[in-house]
Amino acid sequence: MLKKAMLWLLVLVAVLVDAYEVEPMIAEIQATSGHNRVTYRVANPSDTTLPLEVEVYKRSFDDNQVEQLVETDDIIVLPPQIEVGAQSYQVFRAQFIGDPRLAETQSYRIVFKQLPLKSEPDGQPEINMVFNFATLLFVNPQQGVEDLQQKLECNDAEIGCQLVLTNNGNQVVNLNGSQLIIDSGNEHAVEWTMYRELLPVSYLMPSHTIRLALASLNEQGRVQDARIELADDR
Repeated sequence: MLKKAMLWLLVLVAVLVDAYEVEPMIAEIQATSGHNRVTYRVANPSDTTLPLEVEVYKRSFDDNQVEQLVETDDIIVLPPQIEVGAQSYQVFRAQFIGDPRLAETQSYRIVFKQLPLKSEPDGQPEINMVFNFATLLFVNPQQGVEDLQQKLECNDAEIGCQLVLTNNGNQVVNLNGSQLIIDSGNEHAVEWTMYRELLPVSYLMPSHTIRLALASLNEQGRVQDARIELADDR
């Protein structure tokens, strides 16, 4: 049984090594002409042809902050479908063609979908593990403003203190690489790598609010104050 498990593990590793790569996975552009394009590079390190098609979805969120996806024509991606040669790469160009007069940041999923390989000559479909990459694209208004409001709440002793983050601006706030400062009599810094998994998102959309529980991040007494310093502000 152990040998069989190890064999499956080696097969999985081999498959993942040959999986294609997409860059960038997250990008920001503007809605206005001249700044409304992004280039993607898809690398195929395998020894077989990689058939791909691209789909674009607009993101929204329900009352529980669960992502909802709807097909959209706001963004055009060229080429929309292609076969990437073995051990080669393909460049895709995406352009926002929606209304440039955005009131606030809009977000999209650009999905690179691997298509199953064609059937063998005997009519039997070739077994193939396919991978889909759902990249994230933010389209910001021309006069975008970030306004991250922060408030410390320590009302519930069982939960402990929480840092409430609200984006009151009209442009998405990038929390990646930020630093958390906790004041428990003496200020100490918590690096992004220590608390990023505690946040539901790394990019905070306009009018959205998230909460960061501080209990597991602070061992120096009662929290008196806390704040996040964005990477661009340090």
